[in-house]
Amino acid sequence: MTIVGIDAGPMDGRALAELYRMHGRSVHKYLRTLTNGDVQLAEDLLQETFLRAWRTPRLAHRPEAARPWLVTVARHLVIDRVRHRNRRPKEAGDGALAHLPVARCEISRVVDSITLAEAMAKLTPSRREVVVHMYLHGRSPDEVSAVLGIPVGTVKSRVHSALRALRSHLAASELCLAA
Repeated sequence: MTIVGIDAGPMDGRALAELYRMHGRSVHKYLRTLTNGDVQLAEDLLQETFLRAWRTPRLAHRPEAARPWLVTVARHLVIDRVRHRNRRPKEAGDGALAHLPVARCEISRVVDSITLAEAMAKLTPSRREVVVHMYLHGRSPDEVSAVLGIPVGTVKSRVHSALRALRSHLAASELCLAA
């Protein structure tokens, strides 16, 4: 039993080849125009257009009259492609990657921590104490001065000499820490 108006199945290969021979070149040219000369995109859309034609066997009855149908399908495919691209957020591109910090592996962090601990251990207790207060507790020289009960100039002097000693030790260890 056949229902009128519903296609029974796909078009046979010879009919599709004939349809492509008659209209493939002109539809491809039309698609290149719509895609601003993007040959690969035009070929992809041409393939999709003829895939849809293959699924529409009634076109095989009058292949010479199928061009308006093919052009309409091709135009709708281009419109769908544009709509799909506009729905997606714009891609950032590779330029933004240069500004992202590089993730470091956990092993590197452990090695850096051990090296820094060794360098801190080589500082005198008074210099180490000032560095801990300023850089680990985030205190200003005035606050460190108040906490330790020493003059601000002494705090600054100890920090300066401690940082110089740390840099020297870390440079010897070939460790580069970001400032």
